[in-house]
Amino acid sequence: MNDKTLVRLFVFLLALVISSVTWAQTLAEKEKQWQSCEAAHYTGPREGRRNYTVDNYLWVVTPEFAKRYCMPESMVSDELKGAEAIAFRMVDGADMDRCGVDDQGKHHCTRQSMGRFEIYLPQSLNLPAANPDVRFHDSRRNTSEWLLSGNPERVSRSQRYIKGQYTPPPGTVPRFAKIYDMVDRGYWFGLWFVPKGSLPWPSSALFEVGFREAAVPGMNMLILENNLGMHFGFELNHYKGNRVEPGDPSGRYVIVMHKRDLETINRKDKRIPQDFEHVIYLPHAFAMQVREIAMKSGASNLNDFVNNFQQR
Repeated sequence: MNDKTLVRLFVFLLALVISSVTWAQTLAEKEKQWQSCEAAHYTGPREGRRNYTVDNYLWVVTPEFAKRYCMPESMVSDELKGAEAIAFRMVDGADMDRCGVDDQGKHHCTRQSMGRFEIYLPQSLNLPAANPDVRFHDSRRNTSEWLLSGNPERVSRSQRYIKGQYTPPPGTVPRFAKIYDMVDRGYWFGLWFVPKGSLPWPSSALFEVGFREAAVPGMNMLILENNLGMHFGFELNHYKGNRVEPGDPSGRYVIVMHKRDLETINRKDKRIPQDFEHVIYLPHAFAMQVREIAMKSGASNLNDFVNNFQQR
């Protein structure tokens, strides 16, 4: 190897070292920027990040939330109103994850059948609550006890509660709904669709399964769940009956909070937002992604879903 070749090799290696150092410095500068928010910072994957936390959620956040908690720009939407951020994913439902075997021996199963919305609300938002002193609530039905059907302890709780013989354990009392009360059920939630120029209709009930006061600085977290795949499937008929294409961008999905009483539930002329305690407007692109995920992961084949519960 002659001197000129050695010089060229040295120059190449030097350039490679300088490039690597510069690249490392750039990544370090980006990481410092991504962690610069005082309230908290997002630890999931970002372009260029070398180490991150696996993120199984579909996010949408307001510009203000993104700025305060160092969220990626890809998650930001100006269309989100009524909440500062929503993280959505499909989860196992324990009692809702069912399988059936047909006459041909084929197994029909729904797995990860429950859609979960984790909603970040400002602590300054004073929503009405059936139990306003509740600061923590967790009643998600994805534990093993739901595999033991007919549990007499669980079945008898409502009657014993009414008689004053049962006190719910800490953390099991919801903040917005009332438990074991057949007259006043407090406040409930639902996923609704608002077509342009027409009255809104319910797409799916959403059950309050969790509440975290100050989950992150300045924000409470409300957790809502239900089997969205099933409801989106039935919803197709409602769309066709109203001559509205599924996912019509001229309409909008919303999450509503309403009083749980017969007069409110049976009204057919509800208006958004006048007739609800609170309304969260979902960005169109986010709602369509939720719809697609729920249909594929939850109960994308409605016949399979029905078979799950017919084969007993």
